[in-house]
Amino acid sequence: VLISASSFITLQESRLGQNTLVSSRAFSAAEYGLNKIQADWDKTPNLQMANGASFDTSYSLTGQGTCKVRYTRLNNETFWIVSEGRAAAGNSTAASRIAVKRVGAILRLRIPTIRANGAVTVNGNVNVQGSPQVNGGNTIPAGWSGCDATAPGLAGIVAPPGASVTIQKPTQVTGTPQVLRDALVADSNTYIRYGDETWNTLVSMANVTITNGNPPNVAPSLLADGSCNKADQANWGEPWRLAGYVAACINYFPIIYSTQSIAFNGGRGQGILLVDGDVRINGNFEWYGLIVARDDITKGNGNATLVGAIMARNANIADNSEVLGNITVNYSQCSLERAMRGSAQVVQAKERAWTEIY
Repeated sequence: VLISASSFITLQESRLGQNTLVSSRAFSAAEYGLNKIQADWDKTPNLQMANGASFDTSYSLTGQGTCKVRYTRLNNETFWIVSEGRAAAGNSTAASRIAVKRVGAILRLRIPTIRANGAVTVNGNVNVQGSPQVNGGNTIPAGWSGCDATAPGLAGIVAPPGASVTIQKPTQVTGTPQVLRDALVADSNTYIRYGDETWNTLVSMANVTITNGNPPNVAPSLLADGSCNKADQANWGEPWRLAGYVAACINYFPIIYSTQSIAFNGGRGQGILLVDGDVRINGNFEWYGLIVARDDITKGNGNATLVGAIMARNANIADNSEVLGNITVNYSQCSLERAMRGSAQVVQAKERAWTEIY
């Protein structure tokens, strides 16, 4: 009797310890899945996923167990993530030797908030000459769907009080009003703080970093399986929606960062472009989204098109911004919103963000 009782107690203690270990591993696997889905967030669901839709994925942890993760879109800005971790005692496949833990979290998109009150925003003097067109009326890019056609138009040029705004021909700049005087554009924080994001946080999330000031002739590209090749440094998304466009890349809105002044000579892209210097636009370059320059818009040639907004901080107050040549700048609320939302990262909501389901 004593031997049997001792053996029973020893077995019970062993199983309790083993169950505690396996349960801890299952919980760790569940938390791993929750954190992994945030770390691996490729921003595809930001625009592509419909409200109420769900997506499943799984991960395997060597020697720890497995986890299945389901994320469901609740609304335009939040997702409900459920991660289920499983761990077994040794190599056992019996249900009685497997622990299951499930945790959930609410994630929200950390969408940048940009103070673009017109097609061109400058902190300093600006000169418009030649044959450019600056349009503050709300433009819907050709072929884009789901845009708000009732969104109001804004100013053509936004400049601080006292800055010189020279327009060679009155018809070159249109908007409501043509020129808006705003003291906020003289504040450097306007160009480096964007709601929950800052210049530095956006730079840290950049998909492409250019260090020589000479970007390639950018164009969307595909992988062998037909998906968008986001690893291609010359792929900056697909803004076209007409014949010949690359459909797999229309929801790819990368963040592009240039460490110095940059000159564009051709190609097309979409998203957020951050330039630590001047922006010179030549050739037939097309950009849909936002451009933020730490200094000026400088002289350029060609028939470039910008749909969204451009902001120039004018870090060197000794020079001016110049909109010359045949460049066309059209303000677009839809283009800006897609660029902001499509490039946003997810973070856990502050209130009741995490829960252990079982």
